[in-house]
Amino acid sequence: MAALDPHVRNRLLLALLTFDGFVVGLLSVAFAYQRFGGVALPVAALIGGLLNAVLLWLAAGYTSAPWRYAPLGAWGLVVVIAGGVPGPGGDVILSTSGNYLVQTLLLLVLGVGPAAVLGWTHRLPEADD
Repeated sequence: MAALDPHVRNRLLLALLTFDGFVVGLLSVAFAYQRFGGVALPVAALIGGLLNAVLLWLAAGYTSAPWRYAPLGAWGLVVVIAGGVPGPGGDVILSTSGNYLVQTLLLLVLGVGPAAVLGWTHRLPEADD
């Protein structure tokens, strides 16, 4: 079996990481309002943020182009569409009313925060383009 060209392999791995960002976004929205013992804790936001940072770190190892932010973009797209766009019955998964406002904001801030810090402080690995 012939080995894949390194550029093709890197593009495939970046596509898989982008799909992983999509899945992390779905899970972040699904568990955004999870309660433990009656107390709302931002566990989904914390885990989503850490996973987004890991995905960005891995993607930066495959490319130095702006495409390395594709997993984070996929996460954000899923959170905005799946969480903010009303469904057929008019209900929205992520709410900004009442007690849910803080949890929704924490999901957005903590979900993007660690990855944004990695990007802005230039602590991402260099790709072997």
